[in-house]
Amino acid sequence: MAVQEEVGLRRVAVPATRPAPTRIPWPQLPPSFREDVDHFLAWAPCPDPLQEGARAKALAPQTLRLRRAHIHSAVSAAVAAGVPVTQFISLVSLVEPETFRALLRHRWRQDECKLSAYTHGIAVTLIAIASEWVKAPANQISTLKALRSKLGTRQSDLTEKNKSLLRKFDDPRLITALVELPDRLWTAARRRLATSRRAFIDLQTALAIDLLIHIPIRMQNLARLNFQTHLHWPQGRRKPALMTLRSDEAKNGVPLEFEISTALAERLQVYRNEIAPALIGKCPDALFVSLSGKARKQDTIKMTITKTVLRYLGVKLTPHQFRHLAAKIVLDANPGAYELVRQLLGHTSLRTTTMLYAGIDTRRAGRAHADFVMKLRESKLNRRHGHGSSWSQ
Repeated sequence: MAVQEEVGLRRVAVPATRPAPTRIPWPQLPPSFREDVDHFLAWAPCPDPLQEGARAKALAPQTLRLRRAHIHSAVSAAVAAGVPVTQFISLVSLVEPETFRALLRHRWRQDECKLSAYTHGIAVTLIAIASEWVKAPANQISTLKALRSKLGTRQSDLTEKNKSLLRKFDDPRLITALVELPDRLWTAARRRLATSRRAFIDLQTALAIDLLIHIPIRMQNLARLNFQTHLHWPQGRRKPALMTLRSDEAKNGVPLEFEISTALAERLQVYRNEIAPALIGKCPDALFVSLSGKARKQDTIKMTITKTVLRYLGVKLTPHQFRHLAAKIVLDANPGAYELVRQLLGHTSLRTTTMLYAGIDTRRAGRAHADFVMKLRESKLNRRHGHGSSWSQ
């Protein structure tokens, strides 16, 4: 302080860089509302399917987390729209038509007067709650559905952002660079293991990207991969391995099983049985762990993957967008192979797969037609040249 006064310096307030929260802190909501939400979330996974009033189908854990997030976002939007927070004594209050209208209008304006996928999800969740949990009358359900429909229909194919990303991968050099990236990261990180603590995380990033290239699973499944639960070597080392996901771990409730190539399977073995024990003192069960041996958070893993691809390839590619890229690669090599894409991505409906990725086949059909036309033109040009004429005549 004395040095500051001596040279004429004064303290200044540094503005916070952390964005302002967009949701009301959960403890600030009325206790009766929070209790009703807890009861709903305990009922939704259907712990006893034979109980009177049990839900017809149990919700998966990740769906429950999303439902809770939707409820939190909805009540926050309603309060931001002017609805008193004290009014929310239970979920009944949240699905009142005027409250529903107010919160949808607030979110629609926040989304620049467009219907975002997340806001659409909130509306779907609240309508389901009104029907299944609140047991609202049929005319109220119809009113809620009518209000949601006024915001328009949700885009059924890829967003422009994702389409633009996939166009960049029309360049085969970019595809090659991505496929080679895990090897680059792995080799460089192994060289630095003795001198850099960061190298351990870089090895995990190499494994994560390699897995997403081969098996484009959802981010929440990737982050929770466990050697005891999900990764198996039925044929022993130096043979292909298996990745399995239980039905309650998959978004659509369908168990999934994928083969892991021999090279990647062996790299996973080396990581777990040789590299990790030397650094953290044990063989980890979780694939993604810190140097303290604790499982890393999903958002941290996601951010590291995205930043690494951007750094090496100059393209922002999120873990979820690996799924879109996988569909493009499959359809480029096998036009019309939507069933193959459906199984690879774990979709329950072929219609979902077709709606999302039909544009890829449309562009390919256009290219094929253009090539056909050019061949016809070249054939005619050659015939004209044979008679001493030119195409321009």
